[in-house]
Amino acid sequence: MLATGVTQLIPAYQAQSLVFADEVQQNIKKTTYTADKLTVDWGNAGYELTDGVWKVTFNNQYDQVKWRLPETVDMSTVKSVTFNVKDQKGSVSLKVYKNGDEDADGANTKYELTGADEYSISPTGEGDMVAVGLMTTDNAGSGSAISLVSVTVETDTTPKTPPEIEQNIEDWKKSVTSSDALGENAIAGTGIMLDEIKDNTLMDLVEKHFNAVTFGNELKPDALFNYQLEKSVKTKTVQFDGQDLEVPMVNDAGDSLDFSRADAMVDKILEWNAAHPDRKIRIRGHVLVWHSQTPEWFFHENYDISKPYVDKETMNRRLEWYISSVFDHYFGEAANKKYDGLFYGWDVVNEAVIGNTYRTDTVSPAESLDEIRHGNNSSWWHVYKSNEFIINAFKYANKYAPSDVELYYNDFGETDNIKSEGIIKLISDVKSAQGTRLDAFGMQAHYSVDSFSAAQFKTVAKKYAEAAGKVQLTELDFQASAAYKSGAASKESEYTKMAYCHKQLFDAAKDLKKNGTNVAGITVWGVIEPNSWLHSQSNVGGGADGSKQCPLLFDGKYKAKPAYWAYVDATKLEPLIQDIVVAEQKGDTMSGTEYSFSDDDTQAAFIPTWDKDGLNVLVSVKDATINDTDEVTVYVDETNSAGDVTPVKKTVKRSEAQAVDGGYRATIKVPMTDLKVAKTIGMDVKVMNNDKAVSFNDLKEMQETSSKYYAKATLKPGIEKATKATVKIDGEADSEWDKAVAIPLTINLGAKVTADAKVLWDDENLYVYATVKDPVLNKDGGEAYQQDSLEVFIDENNAKTESYDDDDKQYRINYENEHSFNGKKCLEENVQSAAKVTGDGYVIEAAFKWTDIKPKKGDRIGLEFQINDADASGARIGTLSWNDETGMGWSKSSVYGTIELAAEAKDEVSDDNSKPGTDDPSTGNTEKPGTNNSSTGNTEKPGTGKPAINKPSADKPATGSTNKPLANKPAAKKAAKTSDQSATAAFIVLFLAGVSMAGASRLRRSRKQS
Repeated sequence: MLATGVTQLIPAYQAQSLVFADEVQQNIKKTTYTADKLTVDWGNAGYELTDGVWKVTFNNQYDQVKWRLPETVDMSTVKSVTFNVKDQKGSVSLKVYKNGDEDADGANTKYELTGADEYSISPTGEGDMVAVGLMTTDNAGSGSAISLVSVTVETDTTPKTPPEIEQNIEDWKKSVTSSDALGENAIAGTGIMLDEIKDNTLMDLVEKHFNAVTFGNELKPDALFNYQLEKSVKTKTVQFDGQDLEVPMVNDAGDSLDFSRADAMVDKILEWNAAHPDRKIRIRGHVLVWHSQTPEWFFHENYDISKPYVDKETMNRRLEWYISSVFDHYFGEAANKKYDGLFYGWDVVNEAVIGNTYRTDTVSPAESLDEIRHGNNSSWWHVYKSNEFIINAFKYANKYAPSDVELYYNDFGETDNIKSEGIIKLISDVKSAQGTRLDAFGMQAHYSVDSFSAAQFKTVAKKYAEAAGKVQLTELDFQASAAYKSGAASKESEYTKMAYCHKQLFDAAKDLKKNGTNVAGITVWGVIEPNSWLHSQSNVGGGADGSKQCPLLFDGKYKAKPAYWAYVDATKLEPLIQDIVVAEQKGDTMSGTEYSFSDDDTQAAFIPTWDKDGLNVLVSVKDATINDTDEVTVYVDETNSAGDVTPVKKTVKRSEAQAVDGGYRATIKVPMTDLKVAKTIGMDVKVMNNDKAVSFNDLKEMQETSSKYYAKATLKPGIEKATKATVKIDGEADSEWDKAVAIPLTINLGAKVTADAKVLWDDENLYVYATVKDPVLNKDGGEAYQQDSLEVFIDENNAKTESYDDDDKQYRINYENEHSFNGKKCLEENVQSAAKVTGDGYVIEAAFKWTDIKPKKGDRIGLEFQINDADASGARIGTLSWNDETGMGWSKSSVYGTIELAAEAKDEVSDDNSKPGTDDPSTGNTEKPGTNNSSTGNTEKPGTGKPAINKPSADKPATGSTNKPLANKPAAKKAAKTSDQSATAAFIVLFLAGVSMAGASRLRRSRKQS
C-alpha cells in the first residue's frame, strides 16, 4: 500500500524474525537483508513493497524513506553498508542511522549518487547501527524514483573484549542525593531507550549511577499507538464510561494501545529492583499529551486524516479514554499491584508554550497539519482553540493516577525570560482549575555551553518552584560550543568547559535547595555520548550536519567524563579557561573590568586595557611583607593558540612598582600591533609572593612554555561619552546631533550592512540616532528579530549581570518603525521613535525614557546596539554590533558596552570619529529573539523618503508585548562611577585594604567594573 510519513518521527523498534544470508570470510562477515525484511520506520516519499522490492517515488526535494534493520549492529564493527538498487531515476543519497538518531549525521550520509546498481557507504561513530535510508536532493517534481532490492552490511568479526565500567568510582547519585546537595529523596536519573537495555555495559552504568530512568520514546503516544504511519487506522467500538466509543486498532491482536516496547523496559527495571531491593530504580512516565509524536489521525473522525477534525466533546472522550487506559495498564486491577511504587511521576503535558503564551495551530504557517507529522503546530489547539485540553489532561490524570505519582508539566527553553511568563501562566491556569492536580514543573534543561547562565537558571527556577511547588531538571544536556562544533577546539578543552557548566548548574541547584527552593532532582538526558539525540538534531544546535557533540556524563567507552567529576569531585577538573574583556583605553585613562584572584596567602587584582600600541595592565597586590622575589608578570599569546609557545611577557619587580598601603601596584605595558575590536588574545597574570606563585588562570603554572591555560581575552570598545542635549524625534538629524560622537558598529557576524550610532541624553531620555547602510530591506520574516531592524539594549545601573534585572531593556525598531520588546520596563510608553528609509538604507531616531535612575554627569550606563540584517527572502543572514560578539544581549547585560554621561557641549565635537575596529565577518552565536509582537503606529512604506513617527498614545493602551517582572533577582554589583586614573587607583587601594582572607584554599577569582 502506498503511504506517506515524515522525517521527524523517533525511531521505533520493530521485532522481526531474522531471515537473511550470511557470508563469512576470515574475520569479515557480510549480512544481506532482503527488502522484505526491512521495516519502514517512517518516510515522506511514496513507498510500496511489491515483488520483493521497495519501490520509492520522490515527489519533493529531500523526500526520503527510513527502514529499520531486523537487528542492531555495533557501529565499531561496520566496514561498509551497500545498497542494491534498480530502476533509478534522478539522484539518490544514502543514510545510515545510529541508535538515538532522528536523522543521520553528516558523516553517515552520502549525497547525490547516480548511474549504478550498487552504492556503498562506510559509516562512522559509536553505538549501534539500527536503520538505513534513501533520500533525494533533486528539485520538486523531477520524477525521481528508485527501487531498493537489499542492503548488505559488512562487519569485522574479530573478537573484542567486552567493555567494562569503572566500578571503583563513586556513584553519581550519591553526590546528587547527599544531604548537602538535593537530599536523600532527590531523583538522580537518566534517559534510556529500548535498544539500550540490550547493552549490558550501558545498563551497568544505569544501575550503578542512577536511581531513576525516563523512557526516551516508549511511553509517548506514537509508540503506544505502535507507530502507525498510515493516514488512517482500523477501529473498533468499546464501552467507556457507560457509552460506546470508537477507538483505534494498532496491531494484529486488535489492541488499541501497544505497551510491548515500554513493558520490555519496565520488566528490565523490575528485574533489577527484585535483585537489589536496597538500590531500586524508579521510573518517570513521559508523556501523555504532546503536539509532537502524536499521530494526526488521532484528531480526526474515524481516525482518518482525510475526514474532518472531531469536535471538542469527542476529543475530550478520546483524551480521557487514552489517559485512563495508560494508567489502568500500570495501576489498574489487571496490573495486580505489579508496578506499585515503581513510577514516581508522569509528564501530563509537554511543550505547550511558545513565547509568553500557548502553542497554537499556526506556530509555523508553512507546516501543514494534513501530514502525519506537523512540526511545531498543535492539532490539540486546532480542535479546542483554547487551553481546555491542557486543563482536562490534568483533570483526567488526577482522576486516574495514584496519589503517590506526581503530575508534571514539562517544557524546554525555560530559562528564557519571555517564555517563563507563558509557562507560569499555564501552571497558574492549571492549578486554579477545579479538579486538577499539578505537583511540579519539569525544566527540560537543554542548555548550551556558549550561553548557559547559572544566575538566570536560579532566577527562573525559583519562580517556577513558587508557582508549581517544586521543580526538577528532567532532560539535562549541554550543546557543544560553536568552537568545538566547528573543529576549532579540542575535545579536552570542550570537556573542561562543559564540566564547569555542569558545576555551575549543580552549585546553583544546591544553593536553591539550601535556601528553600524545592529542586527535587536532576535527570541527564542519556547515558553514553554516542546515543545522545543531539547528534542528529541540527534544529536545536545539534550535529546532524556532522559537527561534534559531547553532552553527557559518560563517553562512548563507558568512562566518566569531566562532567561527571563536576558533581562528584570538582577539584579533579582542569583549570577553566576564563573569558575576560579588555576595554579600549581612551587617552591616559585606564578604565575597564577589574579581575581579582587570590589564595590563602596572596590577593591580587588587575584591570586590562588596550590601545594602538599594545596591552596595558594595571595590577595591584596586597602583600604587607616585602621580599626580593616579589614581582608581577603578564603573559600574552598574541594568536590565542592555546598550545606550546614562547610567550610575550613583561615582568615588574616590587622594587620597580609603586608602593601603596598594604602592598604595591604596577602598570605594565606589553607592546603589540594590529589590535582591533573583537580580536582575541591569550593572557595570564602571575604574582610571585616570596617564591610562591599565584596565577589568575593557569593554576598549573605552565605559562613560560604553554598558553594552554591562558585566559581568553577579547578586545572591546572603550567607554564612550554621551553629551547632554535634547532633540526632537522626527527622523531628521538636527544640529544637536553634531555634538555627538558617531560610534561605529564593527562586530560583524555575517551581516552585509554598515552602521553607526550617536548617543545624547537629558534628564528625561536617552537619545539614539542610528544610520544603517543596507541595500536590501525586508520585514517578511515571521519573527521580529529576523527583520531589518535596530536593537538598543539598555542597562541603566550598568550592573553587567548574567540575567536580566528589572532595569534591563531590549528595544527593537524595524525600518518601518514597528516595535518589539524584552524586559519588565521595556514598554511602548517608554519609547518614541521615527524611522526613515534612505537611498542606501535607513535611519532610526529614538528617545528612551529613564525608568530607574535620575541621570547626572559621570553616570555610566550599560548600552549595546545590534543591527539585524535580512536578505531578500526575509531570512536574517547576520548581525552587526558595537560591543557584543556573543549575541546574548537578549538574556544578560554583562555583554553590553558602557557609555558615560557627560556635560553639555560648549562647542561641536571634532569630526574625527575614527576608532580601531574591523569590518571582517566572523562566525558566532546568533541572538535569540525576545518578543515577536509589533506595536501599531503610523508607518510609511520603503522608498517614500518620509519618516515614520511612532509616539506613545495617552488615550489607548500600547499594543507591544511586554515582560512581566522577574522575581527575586540576584543582587548585582554596581559599576564604579569614576573613570579617571586617580579614581581607579583609589579603588584599587580600597581593594588592597578590603580583600578577605576567608574561604577555601583553592584559588578564588572574580570580576567587577571599575
